[in-house]
Amino acid sequence: MGRLLETKVADIKDSELLGLIRELEEACPVGSHNFINSPLLHFLTQCVYPGGPEKRVAITTQFAASAPLLESRIGKLPDGPLRDLCGELALPAQSGLDAFSGSKVYVLLNKTLPRFATARSTVRQKRWDAVIQQRRSNRN
Repeated sequence: MGRLLETKVADIKDSELLGLIRELEEACPVGSHNFINSPLLHFLTQCVYPGGPEKRVAITTQFAASAPLLESRIGKLPDGPLRDLCGELALPAQSGLDAFSGSKVYVLLNKTLPRFATARSTVRQKRWDAVIQQRRSNRN
């Protein structure tokens, strides 16, 4: 991961990134004050997983009063920290920032932020887990 994603939220001084954090606080039910000592990547990940790793929620600007940075097209971003952040997010996707040039910033966040693996338990899997648990308890 890159330099900006590893920066603690409290250490961010750039007005463009602070504006992005404020817009994300309006668009998502997450406050950055809980992530002061955490890297920026943790805050961004929490924006798409506000209730924990079980349910992913897409970032949207539908309920935000004003979100000019989140609504910005990546191809039209000027050189600066926001463009650098978008470039760092695009690296793990094994594609350059040019692949997302027509997308908006919030779409890039939704597509590139890490996904947690979710184990879907079916009735059959739950039965099998119960059998395994019973066998383990019988050994002791």
